[in-house]
Amino acid sequence: MAEDDIEIGEDLQIDVVVDANDVKIGEVLQIDVVVAQDSGGSIVDETIDVLDKDGNLIFEEENISVYDDEGNLVAQDEIVIRPLD
Repeated sequence: MAEDDIEIGEDLQIDVVVDANDVKIGEVLQIDVVVAQDSGGSIVDETIDVLDKDGNLIFEEENISVYDDEGNLVAQDEIVIRPLD
């Protein structure tokens, strides 16, 4: 990769949550977005949404992480959102 190249990528993972009778009771969505990556390191914005069986948002967590050029975590911030009832 050239020194001034910036790469952007995305990864989505969906897990269905079921009860003891295999009835769907919700979903957990994990979305990883690499905001910027170059020879100096990268910034990753990860969002996790928890939905009920009707698709309503129950909980959201967002983590923003900064990594150096060797993949070591140098900074991280977490934001937690709970929707109003």
